[in-house]
Amino acid sequence: MFGALALVGGGAVMTIPTPPAVPPYSTVPEAAMPALDPRTDAQGPGLPTKPAHSRKHLYFGAGGLVAGLIVGLLLGAVGGAVGDALSASNRIDDSVKACSAEGSEGVTVMDKGRSLDMKSSGGDSTGTSITTVVCILNELGAPESLFSRIDSTRALDGTREAAWDGYTASWTYHPDNGLNIIVESAK
Repeated sequence: MFGALALVGGGAVMTIPTPPAVPPYSTVPEAAMPALDPRTDAQGPGLPTKPAHSRKHLYFGAGGLVAGLIVGLLLGAVGGAVGDALSASNRIDDSVKACSAEGSEGVTVMDKGRSLDMKSSGGDSTGTSITTVVCILNELGAPESLFSRIDSTRALDGTREAAWDGYTASWTYHPDNGLNIIVESAK
């Protein structure tokens, strides 16, 4: 019951009591106890066991992430394509409006605004003016090289084609029929 002695000031000796011994956790010999599995058992007999670790939540989470990425990419691609198509069709309509050519003879917007047919006046035909054709092509961002190619087209050349910034154009020229040009949105 008595433990260590301590010297207190003035030469007096004081005895410090030792705490009582704690009995061991179990009185059963260790060899007789079943081995504990740290993955499934708690740290003592009679205590609740830990559930086995499951990776299902990881698989479901990874699957959900992959599915979400795929859906997001598909929606982005479809939305982008629709937006581009609408933008191109609006651009054709806007170009015709900007040049005051709505309802003009020889100017026809087709395919819900995705294509345009322009016919200029010739010796035997009526249509829109070359000035209107040039205005609309400028509004669509046609390069100068397109105007040079159109200007140098002869009746013997047949149908000619060109492309620029999301548009394609095909045209013919004959002095009797004038210039016939079709512009299409490539998107």
